[in-house]
Amino acid sequence: MSRVVVVGAGLCGLAAATALAEQGHEVTVVDRLPAIGGLAGWEDATARSLDAEGRRRGVQQRLGATALRWTAPGADDAPGSLLVAAPGEITHLAADHLVIAAGTRPATPAELHLAGDRPAGVLAATVAEHLAGARVTLGRHTLVYGVSHWAALVAHRLAARGTRLVVLGQPGAGRPAWADTWLGTGVLRSVHGRPRLERVAWSAAPDGELRHQDADALVIAAPARPLRNVEGAVFGGEAVTFIAETDLAATPSDIVSRARAAALAIPLAHARRPSA
Repeated sequence: MSRVVVVGAGLCGLAAATALAEQGHEVTVVDRLPAIGGLAGWEDATARSLDAEGRRRGVQQRLGATALRWTAPGADDAPGSLLVAAPGEITHLAADHLVIAAGTRPATPAELHLAGDRPAGVLAATVAEHLAGARVTLGRHTLVYGVSHWAALVAHRLAARGTRLVVLGQPGAGRPAWADTWLGTGVLRSVHGRPRLERVAWSAAPDGELRHQDADALVIAAPARPLRNVEGAVFGGEAVTFIAETDLAATPSDIVSRARAAALAIPLAHARRPSA
């Protein structure tokens, strides 16, 4: 039996924890929020079902606790340790393996390999949503790249202020109802303007003909990338596994089945199958 700590009590984390507990491992789930469910919410039927099954299998939970730092297992068979902080408590959880299922974020300009200038006005959708909620004007001509729940949140905020949105979808995306102008799908290639964004270059295919769109604000809402926000575990390692659903069109069933498969593929020692 191995001791496993899973960071994240969303659908991915709960599914991974349950799958590992089914194999006889000792599993603890840690989440900074005081309730399960993640983006799905604590009332989500899938989340509640996974929670109930996990508890039945012996999964322990540390909700309302933040995972801060991971120390990998030592060469002398000493276990790893996860530093966890909660109101009134700081503790170390011993573990042989760490699973990080802490969610996703929009890709950065560097991850998109955006060429050109580095102007003001290029924002991750998560940042743009907070600014728009504070009634900060993002721009007069806003281009949203990506169709995702992040993009929908930004669109809702901006629509309430009368902003019309031009949207370029990531490959495979369909036109959302909240798009005022739909450019189709494509790939961002470069951004131009100094000191502020003036236009964005994109193409229908990675090596396709360049097209240009005037914009003074670019909101990047896709593709999704896994969060790696635990010190000591950013670059993974043999004792760390990242499980994140980066398909923005995935259904709860997809998320659960893929998370289970990823968890069961972790090479943990001394697994045993308990009686049902």
